[in-house]
Amino acid sequence: MTGAVIYTCSHRRGGNSDRAAALLAEGVRDAGGAAEILPLRDYEIQHCLACGFCDKHTDKRDRDRCALGRKDQAWEAFAPLFTARTVLLASPVYFYHLPSRLKAWIDRGQQFWTARRGGEPWVADLPERAVRAVLVAGQPGGEKLFEGARLTLKYFFRNFNLTLADPLALRGLDGPGDLRARREFEEAVAELGRAAWRESA
Repeated sequence: MTGAVIYTCSHRRGGNSDRAAALLAEGVRDAGGAAEILPLRDYEIQHCLACGFCDKHTDKRDRDRCALGRKDQAWEAFAPLFTARTVLLASPVYFYHLPSRLKAWIDRGQQFWTARRGGEPWVADLPERAVRAVLVAGQPGGEKLFEGARLTLKYFFRNFNLTLADPLALRGLDGPGDLRARREFEEAVAELGRAAWRESA
């Protein structure tokens, strides 16, 4: 297993999710680990075609399991999930859910669900690890504001034998510099990074 991988999932560069990813990386490094930040917006990701290719081609693996596997960069984004010692994610919440590019990438994970359900060792035998998420919302209220995002992430990451811890849910951060103005939130995010690395040993 390699170091920590941190996905930042906002369509906006330099906003609160990017700041959260940087703080997570800072926390990992403070704890003695190595961290790589992957901005998902930098990857070309086509939407799932629901074509059934991954169900019919159980002899294939890696990028060849999906009909689109060699037509975009979804696999490049998936690859660290097989090798990272711990996984972290920072994402905004839009309309009570995840942003569209992240959700499109998650939908392409159908291939791994199929492989895991079939007991294919390249997926089913991955080591058990933890995944931690920072979810950032502009809205200050809403009882179930983070629930849709949490459930989707939980079941997506399960395909890689990754168990989602309770997300760090931050409310009332709308403008791109809002997180920087909340010292207590920044420290909580950095501590999450430190804990992620310490607990992955």
